[in-house]
This record gives sequence, C-alpha cells and structure tokens, in this order.
Amino acid sequence: MFFRCLVRMVVRMKTKTNFNVKRVFALSLASIFLLTATLSMTAMATEDTVVIPYGDSGYKYKIIDKDESDDFTTFNFDDSEFASGIAGFGSIYSGCVLTDEQYVKTEWPVNTYIAVRKELNLPAGTSNMKISVAIDNDVQIFVNGVDVSNGMQTHEGCPSLGSFVFEVDDSILLEGTNLIAIKGRDRGTASFLDIKVTADVPNTEEIPEFPTIALPIAAIIGLAFVFKRE
Repeated sequence: MFFRCLVRMVVRMKTKTNFNVKRVFALSLASIFLLTATLSMTAMATEDTVVIPYGDSGYKYKIIDKDESDDFTTFNFDDSEFASGIAGFGSIYSGCVLTDEQYVKTEWPVNTYIAVRKELNLPAGTSNMKISVAIDNDVQIFVNGVDVSNGMQTHEGCPSLGSFVFEVDDSILLEGTNLIAIKGRDRGTASFLDIKVTADVPNTEEIPEFPTIALPIAAIIGLAFVFKRE
C-alpha cells in the first residue's frame, strides 16, 4: 500500500515540479524497492545447517533380536520400552579411535543388533538432507519410515566419521516432526554407531521492522525537505 501511494504521488506531480526533484524522488523510490527485495531474499535464503551433530542426545534405543520387525521405523510405533540414550552407541575397545570412552556414551554390546529412534523438527522448505554415519559394523537408515540407505550396508574395520553418507530425497521430509530410525548390526570385536544430519534449512527470520518502516518514512521526510526548499 505504501509503495502504491508513492507511485501515485509521482504520477500526480505537477509539470512545474523541478526535474531534479522528480529524479530524487524516483531514485528514492527505487532504492526502497531494491532494499526491500534484498531483505526479502535474505529472509528466504537457506543455510547448510547441522540439525543433528555427532554425539547428540535425545535418542531412544533398544537391543533387539536379529529377526525383529522394522516396525520401530514408523511414527505410530510405541517406543515406551525403549531406553533414552546419548550417541555414540558402542563398546569400549582400545584398537579404534572412536571406541574410546570419550566417544562411547551408551553401551551397545558386541554381536548384537540395536534399534535407534530420534525425532527432529524441520521448517517447511527444508531440503538436501544428508546423513553421515560412523558405524561398526553394519547399518540401515530410515527417514519417516522410508529406507534411505538401500538396505543394510556392511562395513569392516574400525568406525570413522562419515563412513557412509546417505542422501534423503526432499519428498520424504515433512514440515514439523520427522523421524530418523536406525538399525545397527555388530559382528564382533567392537561396536559403534553415531550419526550427523545436515540439511539446507530456510532462514525463517522475519524481515527487520526497522528498515521496512524507518526507510520509507525517511524518504518522505527527505522529499518534503526538497519541496520546501523550492
């Protein structure tokens, strides 16, 4: 509405108005439009954000049987029998860097399977999600019930950060609550599981009120001053 009024003012200017005044007015109007557009684009920009870091808390987990179903990967699964845990999950073993007590925060016995669940909130427009995994031995990842790892992926030797990186299709992501579910399999010696999740997350900050209000007012005051001098 404000910009519409400014345009009408330009159209209704009397022909005797000094050309320089018109030019100042037009430049002021263009500057306001440009600044507002820039602020709008900044507010809508996305940032590559770590939404779940390695070593994060807030997980639910359970040691499971080999043939246990994958029901735990769905939203409506009752995880009341799952314990709360902090990543990484694993066993202490001196032969690998990550199987040290500095990184192992929740016990995962060797030669067993583990089911892990974690919810996270995402704003609308989140995209380009990637899940980096440190695992010993094997892992399968689900997002909102969808297998994004193409089955159980096997890994040999010591775990390392980013042993696997799984990309998540944007169509899988939801506005609001999302669920990441992990099945881990250990085959002896040492166990370890941890993930890091990154995504392009929209910058949801609103356009600052000061520039959008103060700058147009400043433009009006400046124009009034110019006309007064004439």
